[in-house]
Amino acid sequence: MSGQQIMDPSAISYMARRGVAPQWRGFLRALVETLDTHLDAAGRDALLRAVGGRMAQLAAIPACGTLAELETRINDVLAAADWGYAQISLDAQAKAMFIAHHAAPAVSTYHDAQGAWVGAVLEGLYAGWLATQPGAEGGVSVKVQPGGGGAITLRYGK
Repeated sequence: MSGQQIMDPSAISYMARRGVAPQWRGFLRALVETLDTHLDAAGRDALLRAVGGRMAQLAAIPACGTLAELETRINDVLAAADWGYAQISLDAQAKAMFIAHHAAPAVSTYHDAQGAWVGAVLEGLYAGWLATQPGAEGGVSVKVQPGGGGAITLRYGK
C-alpha cells in the first residue's frame, strides 16, 4: 500500500484511550513555559532530565536477565502511569540499544506545539532505569534521536 502506514491494532486502541488528564494540562504547560522563560534550552532540558531520573528512582525497575524482560518491566511501569509504551532493539553495528517510546504524554507549549520537551524527561527516565541494570557501564548516555516516525526514539550507547 503505497504511502499508507498500517498501525498495529493495539497501538490504535492505546491511542484512543490515552491522554494527559485535563487537570494537569494547564499546569504542565505553565510549568514548561515558565522554565523556558527562566532557563535557556540546555538548562531546561537538564532540569527535565533530572526530573526523569527522579521518576526512575521512584518507579524502579528490578534487575532484568533479558532484553524482553526489561521491555516488559518498563512497559508495566509506563502503563501504570499512562505514559505510553516502549519497544527496545539492539543494533550490534552501532553498539547501541534503541528505544522507540510510543504515545508519550504530549502537552504543547507556546514554543513547542508537539510537546517535544518530554523527550528530555524520557532521556532521564531511561538513563535512570538502564543505569541500574546488570552490565550497565558508567558514562553511557540516553539521547533522543531525530525522526522517529511517530515515536520518540532514544539511543543508549557511547
